[in-house]
Amino acid sequence: MYGGLLWGTFWVPVRELDGAGVEGLWAVALIYFLASLFALPIMLLRWQQTLRNGWRQHMAGCFLGLGMALYATAFLYTEVATAVLLYYLAPVWGFLLARVVLGDPITPVRWISMGLALVGASVILGGESWPPLPNNIGDWLALSSGVVFVIGSLMMLCWPKIAPLDYALSFLTWGGCAMLIAALVVEPQLPAQAAVTSALPWLLAFVLLGLIPGGSAAIYGATILNPGLVSIIFMSEIGVSIFLAAILTDEPFGLREIAGIFLIALAGVIEGLLDLWRRRRRAMLC
Repeated sequence: MYGGLLWGTFWVPVRELDGAGVEGLWAVALIYFLASLFALPIMLLRWQQTLRNGWRQHMAGCFLGLGMALYATAFLYTEVATAVLLYYLAPVWGFLLARVVLGDPITPVRWISMGLALVGASVILGGESWPPLPNNIGDWLALSSGVVFVIGSLMMLCWPKIAPLDYALSFLTWGGCAMLIAALVVEPQLPAQAAVTSALPWLLAFVLLGLIPGGSAAIYGATILNPGLVSIIFMSEIGVSIFLAAILTDEPFGLREIAGIFLIALAGVIEGLLDLWRRRRRAMLC
């Protein structure tokens, strides 16, 4: 729950930094870079465990970190509601990848939930095309973030012997590296030192009290809790993001956005309840 609530507020410091002069990719890069400064020493102290885990830990961490970095960057280039809901198409990609990689069946209920999610996305994007296609770079970033993060989550399921702490450390470290490289390549001019210095006090507080514990909690919960329950709990992010956006921004929010939220959230809840029922039935039979 804490992880979901955190991601629901993540867009606020990203946009605050952008408005304060740390613009574009550098806003996200600075947040993740600060987090990686705290995570990397801990990962080095656990060097024996890191060596035992091998490339799997870092591969999953790269995808998880890059996925959330893309998600955070999307808020700079599109509306909050659009970014959040396009990211929450992730279950669709999760079903398809699980089918291809793990051989999981796509049941009729899953087809229904995927259809609801895609209709919700089409509504959010204006309903002008089918399948729903992103309208700008921010939409594409949000959509791709869900795909990348699902790949990382699937890796965690395939390699359950790696401790959640190690996944969390790699997530923070490699997320910071990925965003720093992206910022240097796309926007090679460094942000003004005065803008960075003035933002550091509150930004450090957000990283220490929000990003690090919230990101770690989200990964830890996903490795030990029922996946269906996780998907339902994480729906709290949608409500928090949209509520804050309605209060703090002048972005449009009306019946179209409400309908999209309802359809995509319903898709997630249906799949979550189905997974809970399936696991409980299996436990009863055993």
